[in-house]
Amino acid sequence: MDLASSKFPCHAFHASLPGGRDVGELSLSQAGLSYQVASLLGTMSFSNMELTLGGSNNTLIFIKHAHKPDLVLYTSDRRILKHPALLAHPECSRQISAMSRKRMLGWGVLIGFSLLLLALPVGLIWQMDSLSAYAAKQVPVEWEEKLGAGVAAQDDLKNKRMPKADADAVLKPLTAPLLQALPNSPYRYSINIVNDSTTNAYALPGGYVAIHSGLILKAGSAEELLGVLAHEISHVEERHGTRSIIGNAGIYLVASAVFGDVSGLLAVFSNAAPMLLSQQYSRHFETDADEKGVLLLMRARVNPAGLPVFFERMIAEEKAALEKIDNKQAREAYKQAMGLLSTHPASEKRMSHLRKLIEKSQGPYINQEAAFKDLQEAVKKFVAQSSTNQPKKPVPATPEQTPATQS
Repeated sequence: MDLASSKFPCHAFHASLPGGRDVGELSLSQAGLSYQVASLLGTMSFSNMELTLGGSNNTLIFIKHAHKPDLVLYTSDRRILKHPALLAHPECSRQISAMSRKRMLGWGVLIGFSLLLLALPVGLIWQMDSLSAYAAKQVPVEWEEKLGAGVAAQDDLKNKRMPKADADAVLKPLTAPLLQALPNSPYRYSINIVNDSTTNAYALPGGYVAIHSGLILKAGSAEELLGVLAHEISHVEERHGTRSIIGNAGIYLVASAVFGDVSGLLAVFSNAAPMLLSQQYSRHFETDADEKGVLLLMRARVNPAGLPVFFERMIAEEKAALEKIDNKQAREAYKQAMGLLSTHPASEKRMSHLRKLIEKSQGPYINQEAAFKDLQEAVKKFVAQSSTNQPKKPVPATPEQTPATQS
């Protein structure tokens, strides 16, 4: 560095300056530091000189001297720290090294904090399932019940529901063992029969469960039907619907709910109906409902083999039907008509897991075939009545039926 041109812009604080501060210039030579700020002129030796960092992000170099305690100089030109005259002086060189370490430490803290800010949302996403489970526990059961009832009301606009008294009369003999095996449940279950030919069932937050007439008539035994019901009830007990809503709400709302503030979720819940009616649970939730459902069946003394048997029969039926359909759109339409398989994908791995779960189950099991047959007969009558009660569409008049126009 050229010592003759070693000049740096600076500021100074001193009582003799206008307003106590002003702008000037300082220069370095082997003899020391010289400064000129307005009318203030002087020199400082390198001995007893104090160099420190300051300002925002330590971007300023402050210069003081023991012999001039009322004067403070500072510059933002960091090239001054590389000046040979300063580096050659042992005392100044040590201070410059200390400042360098401090600045590196500051950058390290800043980088570490930035990485922490980046890692926090990534960590939250990674732990979203656990966080949503904890957040769901903060949601009042009354909220879930209100949401479930609202969604069910929307579904009633599309599909006719069997009168509740009639449905309870044929369902309760079958479902009572399952519900009695849930002694600590916070939910009051409402299990309903819907006139829909698709082989499906769904559960909503709060304990509302709907079984399509198509599923009841397709089931081959009480155990098959109760296996599906136990699976759906487990979705409710584990709050999978509520957790799905929370998981889609965003990290901020999830974090707020974790810390007890669930008010932000209210708006999300009010718009959740379409998702709940058409949702497909995650693979993790489906596995969880399978496992909890099998345990529920065991506690209720219902043979859990009915659940995989029903799924496997539906898989075989779907496969056989699809082999006869060449049109791609028709194939997709049929898959949707299968209902349960479209919302509860049944892979070979899943069926194998279910089979392993029920290996531990041992009888004796309760026999509910008579009650199951009564249910199927009641559903057949309900479907038939619903068909005859539907308003007939007007038939377009043929030319022969059209009255002649008189001239």
